[in-house]
Amino acid sequence: MEPIGQVIELPPPGRITAFPTLRAAAGAAGILVAGAPEAEEVVLPVRTRGNGLFAVRAAGDSMNGGTDPIRDGEWIVFRYSRGVGLGAVEGRVALLQSGHATGDSAYQVKRVVRDGRRWMLKSDNPSSPSFQASAETTPIAVLVEHISPEALGPAVGERLSDGEIGKAFGLDSDPRPGRAGGHLFVFVERPGSLDAPDRVKSRTLDRRPGETAFVLSRHEPGPWRYCGVARWDEQAAAWAFAAVDYATWRAVGAGRSSSRRLTDEQLDRARVFASSVVERHAGKWVEYAGKRCRVVSSSEQGGVRIDGGRDGFAERTVSLTDIAWVLVARDEVASAGGVLDEARVNRLRYLEGTPKGATRWIDTGWAIVLVAG
Repeated sequence: MEPIGQVIELPPPGRITAFPTLRAAAGAAGILVAGAPEAEEVVLPVRTRGNGLFAVRAAGDSMNGGTDPIRDGEWIVFRYSRGVGLGAVEGRVALLQSGHATGDSAYQVKRVVRDGRRWMLKSDNPSSPSFQASAETTPIAVLVEHISPEALGPAVGERLSDGEIGKAFGLDSDPRPGRAGGHLFVFVERPGSLDAPDRVKSRTLDRRPGETAFVLSRHEPGPWRYCGVARWDEQAAAWAFAAVDYATWRAVGAGRSSSRRLTDEQLDRARVFASSVVERHAGKWVEYAGKRCRVVSSSEQGGVRIDGGRDGFAERTVSLTDIAWVLVARDEVASAGGVLDEARVNRLRYLEGTPKGATRWIDTGWAIVLVAG
């Protein structure tokens, strides 16, 4: 197997001045910074050359849109544009400073556009608001490139021995728990370290705006497994990342379930779908791939009650969870091709390496009938 399309090689990592405590709000400029933000050097593979470059983290998703979206947590590389007006950066993404009566400043990352006689600070994400520039709005710098934290490490799941970790992240030596080269590293190996297969208990008291973390885990002597980039989950008060494998979860996790988590949006989508199935098919038969069931009603928890008819199986519930995972699998089939079957659903639903005896296969097939039938 080989990659499809062009393979883009990142330049060698180098050091660039960054302002990690500055909240470059990809949203409303609601955070005020007293005086000049603190600077430090960060290791990043910056393509752009020349003077006046610096980096900050994007905080928010209002610029996650258009042809070159900027996601929350990405490193944004700017070039200073001191002393210019808004007209000099028209149509470009810029770091903009807004003054305050106290002498403090607030910062935003926005696209500067003209609307008649007004200057607007536009969000590239169509679901996010734009703002009118004020007399105090000043361009500080213009965007030259942005770098995803996912591009800074190896492939998720790669095994790294001691002595190899630093090199994999462009560092001179292996990092310790905490920050190295301007990046946060979390190492998971103690029992009970994980709240969930995709959440780590590690707390960072001085967590910075938009900061992400690289997570590595192991549960026995030997190489570390790279778990990917973690982003702070405010609701759970934990770092959230791609789920670990079954063996790691059993060794260092604080729970027993071997299923990955569904998002609130995925569950809401399943709830709407289940309701529509009952509305359209109550008392009727639904069939797919040689299996058929009769839709009876909604369950108390929002799933679908089904049975096999007069001479078939007894009434049972297909849960919202079962339906939600089938909908996730159907999306993958639509984007990547292949077949919607139990094996695919369970590969997405359960942790890598989960034995069949630890799964709930029994209603997956009926959920597929309801979704595909």
